[in-house]
Amino acid sequence: MLNTNLKHSGDFKGENFYIGLDVHKNTWSVTVRTSNFEIAHFSQPPQPKALFSYLQKRFPCGSFHSAYEAGFCGTSAHTELCRLGIDNMIVHAADIPNTDKEKKNKTDLHDSRAIAKYLEKGLLNPIHVLTNEQQELRSLYRLREIEVRNTTRAVNRLKGFIYFTGIKVPEEFSDQKGFTIKKLLWLKKLELSTPVGTTCLQQYIQDYKDQRSKVNLVTRQLRKYVIQIFADAYRNLVSIPGIGSIVAIALLTEIGDFRRFDNPKEYCSYLGMIPWEQSTGDQVKTKGSQPRCNKHLRPMLVEAAWMAIRKDSGLLLYYKRHAASNNKHAIMKVARKLALMAKGVVIKNQPYDPEYLLKNK
Repeated sequence: MLNTNLKHSGDFKGENFYIGLDVHKNTWSVTVRTSNFEIAHFSQPPQPKALFSYLQKRFPCGSFHSAYEAGFCGTSAHTELCRLGIDNMIVHAADIPNTDKEKKNKTDLHDSRAIAKYLEKGLLNPIHVLTNEQQELRSLYRLREIEVRNTTRAVNRLKGFIYFTGIKVPEEFSDQKGFTIKKLLWLKKLELSTPVGTTCLQQYIQDYKDQRSKVNLVTRQLRKYVIQIFADAYRNLVSIPGIGSIVAIALLTEIGDFRRFDNPKEYCSYLGMIPWEQSTGDQVKTKGSQPRCNKHLRPMLVEAAWMAIRKDSGLLLYYKRHAASNNKHAIMKVARKLALMAKGVVIKNQPYDPEYLLKNK
């Protein structure tokens, strides 16, 4: 590959420069290309201003385009680069069309070179960048997911200790899967054979109560902020059968603006509700739902679909039409229908019409 220092008698007005960035915590690996060849490669501190200063000094008045892979650093660097006047994009790592040689020789240098090369050829597509407000709201929702998982772990630890120590649960609590207030009070008063065992039990109980309190606190705060920002959209979403408060919050925090999807296929692909296929010649293999999706939304929508067919006759009929061949595929179709209805009520800003599916079957 030709590697030279570009020299110009005047300025570089009208010339495009393509910058591939491989971003890390302590350093950025930078490759600069123009006119189909590489003109610079270097490492620098992770500072957009330092990159901009270098580009302005070396290539004054040039037009700068850059890209980096989505990752741990989020979108703060993207925001700063755009503010400085660099046309930056964030790309999904799996969308960079690496050759076999590039895959086997993976270094910071090769990564930044590949990004710069494919950026110059116009082969990279940017991901959608949420606003700072939307990103922070989504972070609060994902914090709730973490606290829910922690609560589940606390429950399992408490159950495991009860079974391991042979504590006999009274019949009045034997049918209860969780821990009600009465059951916790009974456990709180329980004394084991030694003070050490009793202390251990009390700590497990307190850990569970603390985790449950965190979930309740985060949920209340999340609902308050979502209603403040998306009052009409939230009200319209919860009017859809099967979509409750948490599912509505998940959709609004993860997606934000439903209009960012150009068509239903793009929207359903984002949710992972479109089958994928592998074909060669006359052989076509249609597989299940594509693995690349928003993994925070798809499971919730499938769960909401099971609730929806119990509440809405139109969705139940839709499910029964497809359930004869495969009920798992059928519930995924209902979930996709539910997702499209959610998009519709938000964009049209109107509540769900219970007769919609019966009118349009």
